Amino acid sequence: MSGIWDALIYALLFISLYFEVFLLITFLESRKRIKSEESDEGSQNFPAVTIMVPCWNEENTIEATVDSLLELDYPKDKLEIFIIDDGSVDATWEKIQQFKENKHIKIFRKENGGKYTALNLGLEYVKTEFVGCLDADSFVEPQALKRIIKYFDDPKTMSVTPALKVYKSNTIVELVQKMEYKLSIFMRKMFSILNALHVTPGPFSIFRKKVFDDLGSYRYGYNTEDLEFAMRMQSRHYKIENAHNAYVYTVAPKTFRGLYKQRVRWITGFLKNAIDYRYLFFRREYGNLGIFILPLAVVSVFSALFFLGRI
Repeated sequence: MSGIWDALIYALLFISLYFEVFLLITFLESRKRIKSEESDEGSQNFPAVTIMVPCWNEENTIEATVDSLLELDYPKDKLEIFIIDDGSVDATWEKIQQFKENKHIKIFRKENGGKYTALNLGLEYVKTEFVGCLDADSFVEPQALKRIIKYFDDPKTMSVTPALKVYKSNTIVELVQKMEYKLSIFMRKMFSILNALHVTPGPFSIFRKKVFDDLGSYRYGYNTEDLEFAMRMQSRHYKIENAHNAYVYTVAPKTFRGLYKQRVRWITGFLKNAIDYRYLFFRREYGNLGIFILPLAVVSVFSALFFLGRI
């Protein structure tokens, strides 16, 4: 029996090493492209953009989140902000009243139904060509939107994801996540180059409004609506890019218990959505995503559980 376990361990380690080498080669082959994308030069014809901020019991962060949007280095007459209170029971609604006189901000309130329902309410009122979301516990750097929007100079690009960093890491749990998020910036860029991004994160992913007109609004997605929508886009061969220097800071769980709950939600959501979109797996028409990235993502989940069980 020990021989079978050893063989499985070696197989998983080989797959992990193969994957890492593959990403390294992808990076080395794409250095010129990545370097060229780091320039802030791009289209000066800035299109109108709507940013939706769904919030539920975010009284501690909502003001700073909206302030970061107001400080974006982007033409103010081209930027509209929707703040959507999803039935908060704390002081969130009172905190956002200070923005109601701002002509670039619209405020909505609804009964609690989940983040995806708040986003769908906002989508009903979007009139701009581009639309995005910013979680109410996240904060954007001033250059983030300009760095994202230039990717849409390519008419085939339907969505662009940002680079996520941990905001104010103080505890050990936060510091570990800080390093993890830095690695994720590299990973997302490589997946983008491979046309294999399968998550459009809530913190500041930007879309062409046409995507929602074509594919419909957000779904429950097992509490991972950003993952479900990205997989829906991939199922229709919609191009998703990544702006690796468009930085967004997000509040990470401060305790191991909070981190555990977050990761269980992420993993469960991924596996359930993977079942729903199982037809993407091992299909050559879905390229690297179907042949390589999604199968390896499933393997990584079960290998992590396997090694935890062996400790």
